Amino acid sequence: MTLDTATPVAEPRGFDAWQDSICDTFVPLHAHCEGHAADDFLGGVDSTSLGAVVLAEVSASRAVVERTPKLIRRADPELYKFGLQVSGDCVIEQNGRQAHLRPGDFAIYDTSRPYRLRFGDDFRMTIAMFPRSLVRLPEKHMAELTAVRLAGDTGLGSLIAPLMRGLGADLGGTRPVIATHLGDAVVDLVTAAFAEQMQRPLEEDSAGAHRMLVAQASKFIDEHLTDSELCSKTVADAHFVSVRLLQKAFEAEGMSATALIRTRRLERCRRDLVDPGCRHLPIALIGHRWGFPDAAHFSRLFRNAYGASPREFRKANGLAA
Repeated sequence: MTLDTATPVAEPRGFDAWQDSICDTFVPLHAHCEGHAADDFLGGVDSTSLGAVVLAEVSASRAVVERTPKLIRRADPELYKFGLQVSGDCVIEQNGRQAHLRPGDFAIYDTSRPYRLRFGDDFRMTIAMFPRSLVRLPEKHMAELTAVRLAGDTGLGSLIAPLMRGLGADLGGTRPVIATHLGDAVVDLVTAAFAEQMQRPLEEDSAGAHRMLVAQASKFIDEHLTDSELCSKTVADAHFVSVRLLQKAFEAEGMSATALIRTRRLERCRRDLVDPGCRHLPIALIGHRWGFPDAAHFSRLFRNAYGASPREFRKANGLAA
């Protein structure tokens, strides 16, 4: 796959400044340069926010970056980082696996688990970082796909690579609501790409039946989020199973129906809060129409999910509360 490598990156800086930048942009990390003295090191970091997604272009000379158990204990925001190799090469290590990336390849890794990235000379990587909760796939299956090389010139990868390269070019003037939708598009495509990797023939056993039930129930939940009566029982009744069986199926995939309903509703509220077309709607009304009739409870849940109250979030995105 041929990538456009003409996108401008941040002005090169020395090693200490570069390490500070990657820590400020992503999560606390430990880095060191290889093959040359730190005095000769040049690196750049350029980033922008797309709603809940941080998109960054990172470049440098030969370097090693690590996320250690000690750093994870200090701060664990539970994020995924999705890296597209633009130039040079990189080896990502996590969960006992190694992914050797060359231009056009990509891989995902988890900030809640130790990892190591070893970069070759004059590398460039575009990285999207976002909350793990936005990836609507079982975490136990995602854990099997971290540090696994995926090609960017086949399947859904051929759609993701040019999108990320294009977004990394220049988004300084993008309106918040457009940026949020673009970030959602990145997460949706990444999710689809890894769902594609998870596909297996459904065996005629309980595990296969459970996966099918979870898929059908998740679709039903998405289609009925505005229903104030939506809960585990209504989902179970709609699929002619007991609540206990529904819970067992979701637990087998590392989640719960109740948590999924809450997460999807909060996502819809987040989108409305940065949509200029909804600026006239009171915050309480936005919460109510997506299934949160208690304004105080909605505010607490939203702050827990996004680190700011709905009012603060709307104001930070340029819309009056």
